[in-house]
Parts: sequence; structure tokens; C-alpha cells
Amino acid sequence: MVSLAAPGDEPGYFDREYFRLYPGKAAYVAALAERVRARVPPGGAVLDLGAGFGFLLEALRAAGLAARGLERSPFAAAHGRRRGALVVGDAERPLPFADGSFHAVTFCDVIEHVREPVTTLGECRRVLAPGGWLLVITLNAHSVARPLLGRSWAWHRDPTHLHMFSRRSLSQALRAAGFGPPRLSTVFNLLTVGESNPLLKPLRALPMLLSVPEGGDAIWAWARRPVESRAA
Repeated sequence: MVSLAAPGDEPGYFDREYFRLYPGKAAYVAALAERVRARVPPGGAVLDLGAGFGFLLEALRAAGLAARGLERSPFAAAHGRRRGALVVGDAERPLPFADGSFHAVTFCDVIEHVREPVTTLGECRRVLAPGGWLLVITLNAHSVARPLLGRSWAWHRDPTHLHMFSRRSLSQALRAAGFGPPRLSTVFNLLTVGESNPLLKPLRALPMLLSVPEGGDAIWAWARRPVESRAA
């Protein structure tokens, strides 16, 4: 859950609330881990790409999953290893894992940072077992918050953001990478709202993940690696 395009070992990049485990963040990563656990076999193998300080990695392990993490920043990885198995690596290069190694891959708040999203998604597909799930979370270009907040909207607050996705463009990228038709929703995350814009923090008084058909601040996409049919 960290930008893989972040400076490789600059602690200043990580000196913001996004990288702190407060109660709302803990509830959020626990909810993500539960949604992953529901889609994989008991004790299934999961890869968290852009693991950062290991918050989601730890939650996945607490959910009984065999979780591993990949993180570009040595600084973040040094902290993340306290919470689980985490290696330093770059998601914009071939992933250091064998084909079909994982039942699920989590790719949360990272795809907007990578230079060639379809290539990276293709690597996610490669390391997934047939039928395995990919979870992608990214900011929504059609969020109702975007015109209201203008340059204060979260996407503009991080200079390492490169791509802004809509439901349509994210679906196209997933299909281009070889995934089946994704299941997409948009979400207002009121558990962690205000990490980029402190003026929004009062909304945490309504601690929930609110799914809406359109206009949510983030896109959640579940995509599955197809199960290849065998030749007769």
C-alpha cells in the first residue's frame, strides 16, 4: 500500500498519515484482508504489491493467509519486515516469483504510480494461479470529490502519481493484460478519509466503506486470471 514510484530510500516521503497505523487504517486493512480471504482457499498464498510498512501484509497474515509482500523502497521495507515476509523489488520489472505462485494479488493504491500499467498487470496475471484473483484499488477519475476539491483532491497531493483511471480505462487495462471481465465498484472510504486533506477528517465519524454505483472516490476492481481450457 505504498507508491512503488516513491523515492527509493527517502524517509521524508513516508512522513505522512498514509503511513501510520491508526484505528481507521487498521479497520480498513482488516476489511481488505477479509475480502481477500473470502476468495481464496484456506491458508492461500497472497502477494501484496507495494507493501509499504506492511499494514495489509500483517492483516492478511492475521486472516490466516500465507502472505508475502514486495516493496520498492528499502526504507519502507525495513519497517514492513516487522509485520511479515517482505522483499525489496520493483513492480515495474519482472516480479521475482514463479508463474502461478499465488491465489491472490493485492495491488492497492499503486497502479497510479507505475509507468506501464498494462505490463505490470500482466506480471500480476503471470504470478497468479489459474482462477486466482487480483484486487486493484485506485482513485476514481469520476469521483464526485474531484471537482469539489480541485487541486486539493488526493490524486494531486502526491507528485509521484502518473495515471488517473476511470472504471472504463481500468477495465480496458485489465482486459489488455489478459484478465477476465473485472467486477468493478466505486467506494467512499470513510475509515481513512482525510489522509491527504485533513479538512475531510470529520467524516471519519461515519466509519464505513460505502460502495456506490458511480462517483465514489476510489475504484475497486476484482479481476480473475482465466482458467485455461485444456485441448481435447
